[in-house]
Amino acid sequence: MEEKEKKEILSKIQLMEKELFFLKEKVLSLSESKVISKSERFENPKQTPVTEDTKPISIDEGPNWFIQWIGQNLFVKLGVFSLILASIWFFYLAIEEYWINESVRIWIGILSSLPILWYGTKTRESRPYLSPSLLGLGIAVLFSAYFSGYVWYDLYGTETCFVGLILLSLTAVGISYAEKSEVLFGFASLGVFLSPILVSTGQNSYPFLFTYLLIWNLLFFFIRKEMPWKVIPLLILIANHLIFATWAESKLEESKIFFPFIFQLGVYLLFLLREFEVLKRTINENPNLTLVTIGLTLGFGFLQSFWMFGIFYPTLKPFLLTLVLIVFYGIYQRSLRDIELTSDTKKVYDIISLFGLPLIISVIVMGMTGKALAFSLISFAFVVTIAATYSKQLYMYLATFPVWFFALFYIFAFTYRSYNEIPFLNGRFLIFTTGSLYLVLSYWYSRQFSNFSKLFLYTAYPYFLLGNFVEIHLGFPEEKRMFLYTICLIFYGFGTLVIGFQKHIHSIKVAGFVSLALVVAKFYLYDFWNLSLGYRILAGLFLGITLIVTGTFYNRIKKETT
Repeated sequence: MEEKEKKEILSKIQLMEKELFFLKEKVLSLSESKVISKSERFENPKQTPVTEDTKPISIDEGPNWFIQWIGQNLFVKLGVFSLILASIWFFYLAIEEYWINESVRIWIGILSSLPILWYGTKTRESRPYLSPSLLGLGIAVLFSAYFSGYVWYDLYGTETCFVGLILLSLTAVGISYAEKSEVLFGFASLGVFLSPILVSTGQNSYPFLFTYLLIWNLLFFFIRKEMPWKVIPLLILIANHLIFATWAESKLEESKIFFPFIFQLGVYLLFLLREFEVLKRTINENPNLTLVTIGLTLGFGFLQSFWMFGIFYPTLKPFLLTLVLIVFYGIYQRSLRDIELTSDTKKVYDIISLFGLPLIISVIVMGMTGKALAFSLISFAFVVTIAATYSKQLYMYLATFPVWFFALFYIFAFTYRSYNEIPFLNGRFLIFTTGSLYLVLSYWYSRQFSNFSKLFLYTAYPYFLLGNFVEIHLGFPEEKRMFLYTICLIFYGFGTLVIGFQKHIHSIKVAGFVSLALVVAKFYLYDFWNLSLGYRILAGLFLGITLIVTGTFYNRIKKETT
């Protein structure tokens, strides 16, 4: 019974397997037909009809856009220009035929400036960069038209013309101050400086000229303190000195010094005070133009003073120029006290402190001659080095090196023997000795300030030896010179070695060893073959004793230290 049931179950399972297989084949056949239909659809896409746009294209969108530009733009501009040109020709013809008299011509020029002024005022908000230029152009046209009535037609006198030009210039100054416009103030300043020149009669009225310019500089002094302008101060400074130089070239020698001196002193003080005051407010921004203005103020003031004092007080010129430099550094120190120094601001003031350095050297050069000049240059270099170290001004400290170079070697202009001059007891050797001492003191004082201080120490000993060689060369006959050179090197070499070992200064010990090495080389390469027997014996004796003592001393110091 059980076997029969098993057979029936197996037969049912087989039937179900056949039905599943049939269903599977049917599903596969249906999926293949769908894939084929999709591929046919992609292979034969449906074509869409193409429609052509027959709407006409405008001229400005087509290839002939330049036709509209010529017709609507260029032609209009050419037409306006042609009308202006025709108006100018008509105005010129009216003047030639005297249809318009002189006063009407001036009024036409004055009235033509009004539209420019009106448009410049109207565009203050919309075009802030264009408006000042238009206002300046309108004032310039008004200025020119008014001046034309004086220079061409004599409609009014010199005083009337000058007063009118001044009023126009002051009006422009007031507008520029109200608008805080540097460009407009430039136009106004041009009118201020041109007014006395344009109405000049050539009578050398320099008291009036310099008084007028000084008053204008006072006005600018009070305006400048509140304005952040940087270009205009530079231009006004150049204009002041350009006018002075033009006048002084032909009129200074026949004039008195009072008014030119007061003018130069006033400009010098006003610009220095004002620019140092401005520098305190703008030092953290971009003070380059302010520094240029300060430097030019000092340079121009020094040159103009040199010119004036050379004519009126030639003997006092070095002293008076020294006062000019003292005033500069006095204002510099005053400004330095009123500001809180940081690393950046200190660099700016260090640069300013260098401005007067070449001028100080020039004063020393023009005030002295000969050995006194050489001694003064060395002393000045030493004082500046100490001052730069004390005030921690690295730029000034570095600037002293070319001064040292010039000062130390200027003495070689006097390498000749004077009458009854005693070797080693004269001004020339005193300068060599003083220079070496100053170099050692400069190193000692600034050794913790800068690594460059070692240059002073490395220069001091050779410079002193050089001074000794110069004295031997000038003061003794030729047969004794080579022997004395040897004795000199032995003496100073042994002395520097002893000092170096006792004070434990390595650089001095090196200098001593180098000196003795030079003596040994000189003795065996030159003295042994060229000196006479007596000098050869003495040189060998001194050298041998020195080397033995040096070796003994070195071994004893070495034992004590170990």
